[in-house]
Amino acid sequence: MKRLFFIGYMGAGKSHAAKQFAQASGRPYVDLDDVVELAMGQTIQAAFLEHGEAYFRRHEAKVLAQVIGDTTIQIVACGGGATCASGVDQMLIRAGHVVHLDPAIEVLISRLLKQQHRPVLTRRGKPFDAQGIQNHWLERHACYAFAHERLSETVSEEDFRRWMEL
Repeated sequence: MKRLFFIGYMGAGKSHAAKQFAQASGRPYVDLDDVVELAMGQTIQAAFLEHGEAYFRRHEAKVLAQVIGDTTIQIVACGGGATCASGVDQMLIRAGHVVHLDPAIEVLISRLLKQQHRPVLTRRGKPFDAQGIQNHWLERHACYAFAHERLSETVSEEDFRRWMEL
């Protein structure tokens, strides 16, 4: 089986899909956000508050390169902004099969308005509203266009079966 990378906007279900597929396939997986937090020794939210987004993105890119280099990791849930960094698209394409999880913007807005731990969705200390989330989503959407496949619906057993055959 090819390595599988889940990409997409925040709240798209990347972590959930990676964990479910790992359990179904018996293959090891990581959630990039968890590995980045471990490497930084602090939460993503704390890193944003203390050092800013650029600091976090440098660590994220470094950790992603390490994860890609570790071929024992078969399934990766990438952070929502990880694929916006220059060259990441080609690294992922060469390393495996890339799946863009892309639920409707209304679904994402509903999920994200319930979550307070997304530091990138805060400007000047104030959380984004629905329009702010949609604008940010539009800015980022091109960062996922390189994927081998795009799923706008919930990941299904059929998807799992197809990925097992890759």
